[in-house]
Amino acid sequence: METLKMINARKAVRKYSGQITDEQLYQILLAGNAGPVGLGQYEDYQITVIQDAKVLSNLNGIYDAPTVIVVSSNKNSSMEHISAGAIVHNMELAAEDQGLGANYNMASLSSIPQSILPAGFSPLFALTLGQTDEQFTARNVPIDRIKTNIVK
Repeated sequence: METLKMINARKAVRKYSGQITDEQLYQILLAGNAGPVGLGQYEDYQITVIQDAKVLSNLNGIYDAPTVIVVSSNKNSSMEHISAGAIVHNMELAAEDQGLGANYNMASLSSIPQSILPAGFSPLFALTLGQTDEQFTARNVPIDRIKTNIVK
């Protein structure tokens, strides 16, 4: 899919029809690892993939997603939150490029068990994933949807 077409076709999917494959997960994780992080400090981040049904059943607001990916950090400044968002955005686009359903998820963060994260790391951003029957169709996004100032 062309990049701009895919960006204009992306949408929040909250209904999943099945688990993603290992190859799909690999592509999503590869995209996450290609994400930019502040000052190139990749060692300050961790990606945790949750597919265990027992753990998933205790998470808030995941819409019965069969996979949840959590980006966590051992630091907690604006830079880490922004970088986690960029990592998750890459993964979301990689998922939808494969025809998978994905949704940015902040509602689950407080319910993620600390025991599944590395010691000293806190969850910053999550992504729900799964197979979907949803269709991704590019839409016309108005250029003034977000008010813009251009300074020349």
